Amino acid sequence: MSDPLAALIAISLAFASAPDPGADLDPGPSAECPNDMRLVTGKHIDEVQHLCIDPRQDVKDVKCFAYWEGLTALEGPETDIGVCMDQYEAPNKKGAKPFVMKSYKNAKKWCSERHKRPCTEQEWETACEGPKHLPYAYGWAVDKKVCNSDKQWLAPDWNKFGKVDEESEKESQRLWQGAPSGRYTSCVSLFGIYDMNGNVEEWVTTRKTRKWPGALMGGFWAKPWTGCRGTNDAHEPGFVFYETGFRCCADPGTLDADGKPRKKGS
Repeated sequence: MSDPLAALIAISLAFASAPDPGADLDPGPSAECPNDMRLVTGKHIDEVQHLCIDPRQDVKDVKCFAYWEGLTALEGPETDIGVCMDQYEAPNKKGAKPFVMKSYKNAKKWCSERHKRPCTEQEWETACEGPKHLPYAYGWAVDKKVCNSDKQWLAPDWNKFGKVDEESEKESQRLWQGAPSGRYTSCVSLFGIYDMNGNVEEWVTTRKTRKWPGALMGGFWAKPWTGCRGTNDAHEPGFVFYETGFRCCADPGTLDADGKPRKKGS
């Protein structure tokens, strides 16, 4: 008869040495970007349509949880995308708690101080969809185990929000259900960008056709159906809430491996 303790130890060691499932999707650093950013390139299509095969009625409307794999309609203007994007949500550190209670104005200031800028809506969509124009960063159907997007929604005390102060910060901490950046190792796009679906909503710079200069993308920890499209453009640029964060982008070739501005000719 085999030793149960020895078997348990063997299983534990196997799991400990198992490869990171997201590691194969990370292309690694590029010479054109800092080490903590990834190069995102491709052709952005303004209108991408998929056929929903798993619609589910919500309180207000219908949400789609799966699409017909490989069936995609592409319409509208095309834009060539080439950008360096933070691998993780700000502060862009693996294992760190992503920022929340941040506005689009906060995102612009924080990124600018690091010689970066908020990503554009088109850049964000390209990084999430990849060359196959996937509806989710990881595939064609919602998988609640892949990303931090299936937490139970908690009703906020609306009276405690409206401005950043001690009371709203305390309420934000009560509602917090986010995860450290990169903890969901399979929640990664084909470009090596983590947590694009779920965790915290991310501010981006919008298309010129939208009302406000900033909008939110990617959903948060209580929206499993949110994918690569579906921009939340309902809020003015000073809006903050318990799940609003961001990540930064930069033009390729402008920053060195450590994130410092490159000298001309280097």
